[in-house]
Amino acid sequence: MTMRAGAPAPHLLVVGIDGVRYDTLLAAQTPHLDLLAADGVLLPVEVHARNSTMSGPVWATVATGVYSDRHGVLGNDVHPAELREYPDFLERLRAELDDATTMVAASWFPIAGDHHCGPLFSSRGWLPDVDPETQPDVAAASDAADDDVAAYACARLGQEDVVASFVYFGEPDEFAHHKGTGAGYTASIERCDARVGRLLEAISARANSGGEAWTVVVVTDHGHVDNGGHGGDSTHERTAWMAAAGPGIGPHIGRLCHADIAVQAGKVFGLDFEGLDGVPFGHR
Repeated sequence: MTMRAGAPAPHLLVVGIDGVRYDTLLAAQTPHLDLLAADGVLLPVEVHARNSTMSGPVWATVATGVYSDRHGVLGNDVHPAELREYPDFLERLRAELDDATTMVAASWFPIAGDHHCGPLFSSRGWLPDVDPETQPDVAAASDAADDDVAAYACARLGQEDVVASFVYFGEPDEFAHHKGTGAGYTASIERCDARVGRLLEAISARANSGGEAWTVVVVTDHGHVDNGGHGGDSTHERTAWMAAAGPGIGPHIGRLCHADIAVQAGKVFGLDFEGLDGVPFGHR
């Protein structure tokens, strides 16, 4: 596909932050997410009934645009054959766009590598040298790994014409699992907001930023119970959220679902990804 001459070049950044409770997000100091919300929308997102409140199923839905009864990821351990039938939205974009460069960078290894239920993104991508889940202090290791992910992603965004990306931070989920949802959990969310800020700064500093139209989506997969943990059907576990800004995104949007992200990725570039469970933003 060739874009119209003179039109701002569409670009997409999707950021996944694992395990962030919606009520904790609203109470946290998140200036960068607040700016996105002011420019676009911030909404609670209910984990669909066809998905459990587990990372594997929901991130697979973000990647593919279909729910677990189709992509087959039911938990965090097994990579099902069905998932191979649904390429992630970055792979779909590369198939349609001439010479498109895309990026995946993640601190949870199943997102981009052959680990447990992964790769959830068929595009695969960059992972830190050390898996945080193998370290004695998983929360601290996740903090460091997320910083590495942010550094890698910022460098590429600053130096290459990466037209579409998925960048994943996992510290809040690991913190909640190991230390609960108290003040330290809130601080982990605030650190992720700062990482989002670094990504946005890298975009703003791009040499051709004035000739680019960016859509930015930040999303979580599930919440946590008070003591840390998820997988059940409580309101705290099943309430996720999404912030988004970019062309055509604003307060008129009243409802969003995880499966919509892959379809919206196509719409950003003027493409219709048919046969998925999601719809473009604003069509619910």
